[in-house]
This record gives sequence, C-alpha cells and structure tokens, in this order.
Amino acid sequence: MPSHFPIGEGLAARARVCARALLLLVIVLATGVAGCPRKAVYVKVPQPLPPKTSASAPPPAPDLHPEEPGNLELTFVTLTPPAPPPDHISHAPPPVHHPAADSTAASHPAPLQISPQMSQADQAAYEHRTKDSIDAAEKNIQRTSGRQLSSAQQEMVEKIRQFISQAQDALTTGDYERAQNLAQKAEVLSTELVNTL
Repeated sequence: MPSHFPIGEGLAARARVCARALLLLVIVLATGVAGCPRKAVYVKVPQPLPPKTSASAPPPAPDLHPEEPGNLELTFVTLTPPAPPPDHISHAPPPVHHPAADSTAASHPAPLQISPQMSQADQAAYEHRTKDSIDAAEKNIQRTSGRQLSSAQQEMVEKIRQFISQAQDALTTGDYERAQNLAQKAEVLSTELVNTL
C-alpha cells in the first residue's frame, strides 16, 4: 500500500540512522577520553640530591678597601682547589713485584696450567691420544717432502710444526688437555694439507 508521505518516511529513516551513528560516536569518544581506570600509569620521580658541601671553609676575601687612598698595593691571592670528596678518591694499585727473569724465561714464558686434577689413567689416555695425533701429523708432513709446495701450503706446514711444538711443550708441563687440543689441530691441518696435494 503506498504511503501518503513517501518523502517523509525516507527522511525519518535517515534521521534515525544519523542519530544512531551520532550516539555511537559520542559513546566511543567518551570511552576514549575517560580511558581505562585499571591501566593507570604511575611514575615515581626521583628526588634531587642536595648538593655536597665542602668541609673546608672558603678562604677569606682580600681587603679591597685600602686605608689610605694614595698608597695602593696589589696583593695576589692563590686559591687551592678543594680536595675531592671521599667517594671520589682514586686508589693506586699495589706495586707489582717483578722477579728477575733470565733470557730463556723471557722468550718462552711457562704456560699457566689451570686444570682440574686428573687421575693417572686419564693422564695416560690424554698423553696416548696426543702422541698419536702428533705422529699422524708428522707422517702427513713427510708425505709432502720432495714436492713443490705453494706458498699457502708452506704456511700450512709451518703452522702444523708450531702446533706440534706447542703440543709437546704442553705435554712436558703436564697440561694434557691443551696438548691434546694442539695435537689434534696439527693432525687436522696436516690432513687438509695432504688433500691439497
């Protein structure tokens, strides 16, 4: 059935939609402005520290008014800086005692051994593995004798010899873990050298 006021019904429907949108907008804005009371952020502002006062009083000011205006004497006053506060005093390290060292100790200082005590069986096992790795590295170096080596290969041979020497030194000082580590490095590097031939 046709309505008597078709234009009026469209305006009324449009007004209701606008009113609902306006109400929704007001609710959203009110919620945004009011915020959530459970998520309040509190900031504690540190209190400023009072300035430290020096224990010594400042020197007295020089007398700037001479008794006789005709006789002017200049006086120089030397001010010394105040002593630093007790919490800023620097402590000098204690003097280090250096014992007299002979020339061999200066060229090859003894390696410092920091390792837990090992049982005799563990020491023997480390020593055996170390000697096996050294033997394998030396055999690999012997395989290169009589061959023309590039500069990179010659550097590898020198590095292998250094590892072997350091491993033997570590064995003599009783640093079995270090000795095994160095010997293994020599063995691995010598294997790489042989693979490049």
